Amino acid sequence: MKLKKITIAILITGFVSNAYHATAANSFFRITPDDDTLSKYARNKKIPAEFRVPILTALSYFPELRQLHINFRTRKAYTPLTTRPSLTSIFKRKSHRTYIVTISYQSIDTLSHLLFKNLNFEEKVGIMGHELSHVVDFDSKNFFQTIGNGVGHISGRFLDKMEYKTDLICIKHGLGKYLEKYSLHVRRTMHVQYWRGVDHVFEKDGHIERYMNPTTIEKYLNGGR
Repeated sequence: MKLKKITIAILITGFVSNAYHATAANSFFRITPDDDTLSKYARNKKIPAEFRVPILTALSYFPELRQLHINFRTRKAYTPLTTRPSLTSIFKRKSHRTYIVTISYQSIDTLSHLLFKNLNFEEKVGIMGHELSHVVDFDSKNFFQTIGNGVGHISGRFLDKMEYKTDLICIKHGLGKYLEKYSLHVRRTMHVQYWRGVDHVFEKDGHIERYMNPTTIEKYLNGGR
C-alpha cells in the first residue's frame, strides 16, 4: 500500500512538472511576485523591478536563454519595445553576446496604449515573448548573418517576413495565448485589422500581416497553417 502511494505521488509530480509548459499554449500560468520559481531565470539579466514578474514569466518559456546576458532597460522612445544585440557584442562569440531590450515609458499619444506599463499581465507576457523570440533568432546567427539582418531592415518585405517568423517562434515556445491577447489589444486600441508596426501607424489599414492576426495565431495553436 505504501509503495502504491509513493508511485501515485511520483506520477502526480511528473504530471504537474510536464504540464507547466505543455499546457501553456492554451492556458495562463499565474506566478505571484514572491514566487521563488522565477529567480532562476534572472541569471545574467538586468530587469527593472516594476516589470520583474512578467519579464521573468516570459523568460521561463525560453530555457535556451538562461545563460545569455540580457539588459532590459527603460527609456523614452518612440517605439514601445525594441530588441537588438549590443553593438560591441556583435563581434563576440554568440555565447558572449549581450542583448538589449528597450522598454519605452513615454511615446506619442497615439502609441500610449502600447506602452509596456499600460498593458495587463497577459499582454505584457505576450509582447515580451515576442521580444525574446528576437533574441532567439539573433542568437542563431553568426557575425555576417547578424550584419545582413541589420541591413535587411531597410526592406519592408524583409521586416514583414522577419516579424511574422518571430511571432511563430513565440508560439512554438508555448506563448501563443499570451501573444494572442497582445495581438487583440493592438488591433482594438489602434483600430486596425492588420498591424504592420509603429512606422506605419498613420497609414490606412492595409492587408499585410507583418505581425500575426489573432485568427492566425489561433490557427497555429490548433495545429493549422
